[in-house]
Amino acid sequence: MKQLRQKEHKFVRTVLILLATIIGTGCSSTNDNNEGELNDAEKAQLLERAYVYTLPLMLMDATYIKMTNVEEPVAQQAPANRLIHARRLANASTKEVVTPNVDTNYTQVMLDLSGDAVVLRLPHTDRFCLAQILDEWSNCIAAPMATDIKGDYGYYCFTGPNYEGSVPTDMVHIACPTNHAWMLLRTVCMGEDDLPNVYAIQNEMRTYMLSDYLTTGEEYTGKGVHNPDYDFAAPVDYIMTMPMADYFARANELMLTNPPAAADAEWIADLKRINVGPGLKFDASIFGSQAQQLWAALVKNIITITMPKSQQFIKPNGSWQFYGEPIAEFGTEYYYRALIAVAALAANPVSVAVYPRANVDSKGLHLNGNHHYRLHIEPDNWPDTNDYGFWSVTLYGEDNFLYDNPINRYNITDRDQWQRNPDGSLDIYISNEADTTHQANWLPAPADDFHLIFRIYNPVKRIASNEWTMPIITRLD
Repeated sequence: MKQLRQKEHKFVRTVLILLATIIGTGCSSTNDNNEGELNDAEKAQLLERAYVYTLPLMLMDATYIKMTNVEEPVAQQAPANRLIHARRLANASTKEVVTPNVDTNYTQVMLDLSGDAVVLRLPHTDRFCLAQILDEWSNCIAAPMATDIKGDYGYYCFTGPNYEGSVPTDMVHIACPTNHAWMLLRTVCMGEDDLPNVYAIQNEMRTYMLSDYLTTGEEYTGKGVHNPDYDFAAPVDYIMTMPMADYFARANELMLTNPPAAADAEWIADLKRINVGPGLKFDASIFGSQAQQLWAALVKNIITITMPKSQQFIKPNGSWQFYGEPIAEFGTEYYYRALIAVAALAANPVSVAVYPRANVDSKGLHLNGNHHYRLHIEPDNWPDTNDYGFWSVTLYGEDNFLYDNPINRYNITDRDQWQRNPDGSLDIYISNEADTTHQANWLPAPADDFHLIFRIYNPVKRIASNEWTMPIITRLD
């Protein structure tokens, strides 16, 4: 497993920002950006590409806005550069991120790296505790494990694309290509009785502005600003309801401070033809009377649009779909990046975790809680992990959120007190109707369509590379 992923970023990013600023000055007309007039089909295709390309950036931005929209830390929000500790496991009311996991307590920080560098202090742990860092385009740029820390604490210094200072030699330098970044730290929890132990780990975490750390040593306690206009429930809903003009105006603004990668130059050049790019002025009128119809179809059908062009990375395994590389390190696979942003924002690389997903049974019929199912794990085909790893099977409704059920059980995990069969195998029973015969092994489902995600953290190689047979899901009625 990679213990830390860092990418070096060239000075070309700064050049891109300067160029974008120059291009944006004077607000070029659409005709100036074209090598001739675009026909309707070309405009529609460029609009699709623009939406696919910018969607992860916009979802990350909406998440940043939502989670920093407070003056002081409260619940699952905090000002930028201050830690957000989840003191409870995710449940059906958790809407900040799609497909939330119920295995770990999250600790998060929304990083603003436009000025000073930010320092993160993590304690050494003897349990799974991983800090995933995403740039503003949803790429994982680092994933340090607290179990790998030597001594009591590890220190990580985050810098933005324009940072010109030095980094202390006793810190791990994580250079971010964007001014905003998101750290999601997952600490595994063994259940409600284990929460005090998780709190003890969380309480040892700190963030500092580098200048403060080097002078006063004071933890960062800066205040934020609350804007009632940003009190939306879920970032994905906020983005999906934005008018086209507002959406691309924001995307163009974000690309100035969170510049596209050098490898994106070809796409950016094409998107410029409809005035989508750093600092450009988007004008929806170029799409004529069909603008609203085109936009509504894009937003409604984004999964249908992105799935076919992502199939080469999604490998079938029985009822399951295995999301393989380059997940979380997308490069120029923009359709795959957009698909994951909508369906599983903040997914890890496969060396850190895998997330096979099932929405059909062994006969290819869609999973629906009005039926009864058995998920069978053979004793010689266990979801094995490396040190400190774990696994779970979590159920989600069609909205990608947890199902609110009477017993507040959202998944079955390797930490639960389920009953094995005499041969050592495990059966997990899934239905909307309560299963009193297999109470310990029952996973409640809605009386509607649902899907499952089989999370395996710190997987062994055969699982990380999808070289195992996924458990069979059999419909029993």
